[in-house]
Amino acid sequence: MKTYARKPDFPTETEIVVTCASGVESALKKEIFRLFQKEVPAINGAITFKGSVSDVVKANLNLRTAERVYIKTGDFEAKSFDELFDGVKAVRWEDFIAADGKVTVNGKCVKSALFSISDCQRIIKKAVADRLCEKFGYNRLPESGAEYHLEFSVFKDRVAVMIDTSGVALHKRGYRDKTGVTPIKETLASAILFYSDFYRIRPFYDPFCGSGTFVIEGARIALNIAPGIDRRFAFNDWKNFDEKLYFSLKQEAADGVRDIKIDFCGSDIDAKAVELAEYHAKRAGVSGAVKFSVKAVKDFKPRQDFGTVVTNPPYGVKASDIRSAEESYKDFGCVMKDFPAWSVFAIVKDGKRFEKFFGRKSDRERKLYNSELECRLKYYYGKNSEKGN
Repeated sequence: MKTYARKPDFPTETEIVVTCASGVESALKKEIFRLFQKEVPAINGAITFKGSVSDVVKANLNLRTAERVYIKTGDFEAKSFDELFDGVKAVRWEDFIAADGKVTVNGKCVKSALFSISDCQRIIKKAVADRLCEKFGYNRLPESGAEYHLEFSVFKDRVAVMIDTSGVALHKRGYRDKTGVTPIKETLASAILFYSDFYRIRPFYDPFCGSGTFVIEGARIALNIAPGIDRRFAFNDWKNFDEKLYFSLKQEAADGVRDIKIDFCGSDIDAKAVELAEYHAKRAGVSGAVKFSVKAVKDFKPRQDFGTVVTNPPYGVKASDIRSAEESYKDFGCVMKDFPAWSVFAIVKDGKRFEKFFGRKSDRERKLYNSELECRLKYYYGKNSEKGN
């Protein structure tokens, strides 16, 4: 059996696909423009653009609202399994996958002649294996090395095949290894912060802080701590990936951290939740920059004349929980009446019920999904506030 010593080289330029949760596409689009100066449309929860291996690393390290970063390797039409096999085999997989790489396949089929996901998985895996065996001189792939996970989609007979470079989803920053009740994903929290009038020099508060995600993500944005700085990615295990490039870009991100003082606080009536928030803040590297306290929302009294509240109030599921949630909305509304220069951005399950007990109709709203739960982000702009996107 032949051996294949040369490490495959990634192409100088490749097609990068960045995905996000439904409803946060515009936030991701603006992030990509700020990071790469690329004005590209968001289609079905994904943004595609041409870039380099360096851009793949930068996207994983720096994008706060992205769920995964892929390299797109194939895009072709297939109405039969033979066409699927030929299209996949035509891809230069030897430029991406190491000789000992373990290949896994997953995906979806929608409105296409090819509708069996399991058959598509099997055929794609066989096509990739056949190509690699031919190029590497193997009778059978050893698959003893790092995993290369392929994602495919077949939509109206159009096949797209991608390599997942992220591994664990990007909302898992690495600092939150414990969660409280109904935790909000870090990526969604960042998107909501971007949709608000939040700014690093502006006082910030979350009176229903739970495990602290809004306050921590806000602090990391304000201090310019890269969201992926504390974790690994799928490409870190690939023999053919440029390790020196990764560490150089990671150091570049670390060098960009701001040394500024911020006024970011959170509170919750649940002492255990506050303890968890403090624990997460320490793991996230912002414990010295934020403050948490145990208090009911009715006891929230802003110290500054203006600022921003971003929060995820209790939704209430059982009848007793619903009544408790309604009381908290009412208390929240009473507090904020006395602070008209403070803006409020609240993600809630029942927008009309929230408005009724909060006591004010929102200036605008946006549909978002907290995990699989359809919610509304309610915008209440403070007096003289700059209206966000």
